[in-house]
Amino acid sequence: MPRKSILFICLQAIFLYLFFVAGCSEPQDLVTATHVTRVPEVQNLQGSVGFTSSGKRLILVTWLYDPRNANIRSWDLTRSINDTSVASYVPLEIIRKPTAGFPSYQDTSGSLQNSSFTADSLDVYYKIIPNGTDNFVGKPSDVLHVIIRKNQ
Repeated sequence: MPRKSILFICLQAIFLYLFFVAGCSEPQDLVTATHVTRVPEVQNLQGSVGFTSSGKRLILVTWLYDPRNANIRSWDLTRSINDTSVASYVPLEIIRKPTAGFPSYQDTSGSLQNSSFTADSLDVYYKIIPNGTDNFVGKPSDVLHVIIRKNQ
């Protein structure tokens, strides 16, 4: 019996020590995420509707980025048609960093041509995700909304 009581007293002393003396420490601040600022953001995302020389409908998507930040390898261009839910964005192309100037993309896909229209207009949404040379993914761009009219 004395062994059990000594064990009980030792466990109780350890518990009381941990509870009152060594208890919880002060909460610590969260570490700020550096990957969001590592890769330059997409700026001034714009789109314009026009036609190619062969008469196909064309959407020209252009954007800017901070060229002083060398940590950019490419951009993932995604598109959604008539749907703004996150799951509906489909990757279109990986745009490599140009050697001179700023990046752009010319969309002439079949879904933008008159023959595929079921309504009088088509809502096209683009989102661009920058990729750094250090394999970090940057903050996605705002959504670019382009409206194409059937008789445009």
